[in-house]
This record gives sequence, structure tokens and C-alpha cells, in this order.
Amino acid sequence: MKQPKNIDLKSRAAEKMASRREDRLRLENGEKPEVIQRENSIFPPGYFENHRIINFASVIGK
Repeated sequence: MKQPKNIDLKSRAAEKMASRREDRLRLENGEKPEVIQRENSIFPPGYFENHRIINFASVIGK
């Protein structure tokens, strides 16, 4: 297994802070939170609505 590259935590934190600042400005300017969430999400639209848990019965104990 390859070792992950070293991540510069300070620059990553700065990127995240800048992104949050941009999102906050967009919200203040009237953009819908759903639009911003959709752009920031790693899951495709409908993922949770259409997702099946194969072993659902065993997970909930039935």
C-alpha cells in the first residue's frame, strides 16, 4: 500500500476557511443553502433516497 503524500495542514485549513467564508457570503447574498450543499457534497443527488442496504434485516435484528 502506498503511503499518502504529506499534507500541509496549515494550507489545507486556510483552504477550508476560505471556502467557508465564500459559502457564508453566498448565503448572505440570498443563495439557497440547498444549492451550496449540493455543490459541496460528495454524494450524487438521490443517493440516500435510492440506496439499498443489502443486509438491512440483519442490521436491524430481524
